[in-house]
Amino acid sequence: MTRSIVFEDYSGTNQLDLEALLGSKGRIFLTENINAEVASATIKTMLYLAENGTPIKLYIDCCGGEVRSGLAIVDAMNILSEKVDIDVICIGKAYSMASLILAAGTKGHRYVMPHGEVMVHEPLVMDGTGGSASSVRNKADSLISIRDKISEMLSSFTGLSTKKVNSIMRANTFMDAEKAIELGLADRIATSF
Repeated sequence: MTRSIVFEDYSGTNQLDLEALLGSKGRIFLTENINAEVASATIKTMLYLAENGTPIKLYIDCCGGEVRSGLAIVDAMNILSEKVDIDVICIGKAYSMASLILAAGTKGHRYVMPHGEVMVHEPLVMDGTGGSASSVRNKADSLISIRDKISEMLSSFTGLSTKKVNSIMRANTFMDAEKAIELGLADRIATSF
C-alpha cells in the first residue's frame, strides 16, 4: 500500500509518496518478503544514497525470503559500507534472511526495538524439489553449500564460531532483543529512530 503526504507550499497543494520522501532522506523500509524485485529496489536506493554520501537507515520488519536475493542485499551492504554507515533497525521482526541483513549492518549501528524479534535458521527448500536421485542430491549439495556460506557470514558478523552459529541455525531459533544482542546479531536496543 502506498501512502502519501499532502502539503501546501508556494506552488499550491502537493502530494508526495511517503516511501520516496523517506528514501530521499536515507530511510529505507524492508517490510515485504525478500525477492528479486524487493532486493533490486533496496539495492538501487542504497546505491543512490551512498553515492551522494547520505548515511543509510534500513528499517526491517520482514519474514525473510529468497536466499539469493537476500545475499544480494548483504553483498551490496558490504560494498557500500565503505562509503557510508548503514544503520539497520529491526522495528518488528527480522526472520530468516532478514536476520542476516540485520547482522550485516555497520558494527555499532545494528539495533532492535525493545519488542523486536529475530529468528535464524538454516536455508529451507521452498521449490518443491523432486526428480531423479541425482537431481535431489545436487539440490541438497547446493543447499548445504549455501548454509555453510551463511554460517560463515554470520560468524564474521557476530564473532561467534561457525560451530556455535550452526548449532543456533539448526532449528528455528527465535530471540528477543536482548538475546539478539547477546549473540551479536545486533549491538543495542533502539531508543529512537
